[in-house]
Amino acid sequence: MRALENKNAIITGGARGFGRAITERFIADGAKVLICSRTIEELKKTSKEIDPSGKSLYFVEADVSNHEVCQKLFTYTKKVFKTLDILVNNAGIYGPVGSLETNSPKDWLKTIEINLMGTVYCTRLALEQMKNQKHGKIINLAGAGVGGKKPLSRFSAYYTSKAAVAAFTEVVASEVANYNIQVNCISPGAINTYFTDYLIAQGPEKAGPMYEQALKQKETGGDSPELGANLASFLASGQSDNVTGKTLSAKWDKISNLKKLSLKDSDKYTLRRIDEGLFGEK
Repeated sequence: MRALENKNAIITGGARGFGRAITERFIADGAKVLICSRTIEELKKTSKEIDPSGKSLYFVEADVSNHEVCQKLFTYTKKVFKTLDILVNNAGIYGPVGSLETNSPKDWLKTIEINLMGTVYCTRLALEQMKNQKHGKIINLAGAGVGGKKPLSRFSAYYTSKAAVAAFTEVVASEVANYNIQVNCISPGAINTYFTDYLIAQGPEKAGPMYEQALKQKETGGDSPELGANLASFLASGQSDNVTGKTLSAKWDKISNLKKLSLKDSDKYTLRRIDEGLFGEK
């Protein structure tokens, strides 16, 4: 039996980039998937390429930064699926690039609305169904640098929104633990997607050190999206019932180690905390 046999999933931003890689993996693992994006032509193209029969992949145009649109998305999902087993909050944008004082406040806010509030809206709506079912898997997307040693300079809107998503993941995971719902966050690595092209198009003056890094990534091929898709499939399956409230690196965190986690390992794979145990004077 395949890992996600008879499971139903929503993947936001599932028509391209990393979202598409997850969509392809979930369908290969036996799931039925509903994807959404803001571009209907892109959805139609992806659906035809991945599932010409239309038996496993459904799509609907949706902008997750709009709460009313999200409500319509989940109303449609209930018509398509009897249960909602998995939600992947993948939709996101880089937003304005450059020093904070040069960023448009309107563009900065839009980044928060899509990356953070889109995740909040969809999670909230998914939980209404998952709590009644007493099971569910929610997978969020953290961005470059979140939980690492260095902040992502010149990407303040993006980095802030993704750090907030990681914190949101921990909070919600603790709230729904008694409902057999697991909530985790993935950092997929340096994958070559339209994000890479967007970053390069900003130029070295705006993107700073990230510009040269993106050029090198483009030339060398970057990290394989299969790493993140593998991790997403694991987190969406019953094998990960012991893993919740974590921010995980597709590149560095081994699934074999995650399988050994105990729910008592509450501090592992989480954001850094300021407390006496971790940062007290020695």
